[in-house]
Amino acid sequence: MQQSTRTQSGRRRWSPFTVGLALCPIITFGLGTWQVQRLRWKVNLIENLEERMALDAIPLPRKVNLNALEDFEYRKVKVTGRFRHDQEFLLGPRTRGDGQPGYFLITPFERTNGSKILVRRGWVPRDKKDPSTRLEGLTEGEVILEGLLRTGEQKASLFVPGNHPERNEWYSLDLETMAKLADAQPVVVEVLLDTPPHLVKPELIDKNLPVGRSPIVEIRNNHKEYIVTWYSLCVATTAMLYILMRRPPPPKKVPQLLPRHV
Repeated sequence: MQQSTRTQSGRRRWSPFTVGLALCPIITFGLGTWQVQRLRWKVNLIENLEERMALDAIPLPRKVNLNALEDFEYRKVKVTGRFRHDQEFLLGPRTRGDGQPGYFLITPFERTNGSKILVRRGWVPRDKKDPSTRLEGLTEGEVILEGLLRTGEQKASLFVPGNHPERNEWYSLDLETMAKLADAQPVVVEVLLDTPPHLVKPELIDKNLPVGRSPIVEIRNNHKEYIVTWYSLCVATTAMLYILMRRPPPPKKVPQLLPRHV
């Protein structure tokens, strides 16, 4: 199909295809530049959270100001109280770094000051889903915890099934609903892993103890890949447009007159 033609004056006539192709480098360059700005923002965010996480733990107030919670994301806090294992939530299935499936334990925590929060105690294997199979990990009595204050987790993808609170099936963290069911504040503290990686199995998993989260900032940062993708498309479509515009138009067909018979 002819992409573009020239008029009798020699100017090239732009077809819809040519116009669309000409817009591609502009759009993809803009998207690539936007991702550069997003990358800078994400790197600064991660650095700020890492600095915040390195600070000493502070006592968690009795009543947490939810409006200021984001300013204390990834801040270490101390709480004292006891677990309500009878109100435990299982989040998952989720896998660890070795690909083994399991669940994250989220347990309501009654504090000595009378308030109640949620504690994400850590990961347990799938075959330890039933609390009766991990009695050693059901800590009793008053405990002092130190963990990271979190506002939740990143939004689940469209492929993650919906939660079924009536069956206590949680595929994604719904902090508001969990807190309402447990009569707690919508605040979650994540217990940190203080065991070396090579001792996680013998010291925690084999002893039916939950595996806490690694002390790192877990935020997706795929902007470098997006930058490469958009700028590559910009270069590719620019080259395609150049080749198209350099291509000479097909020669104009001159109608031939039929010979006249006498």
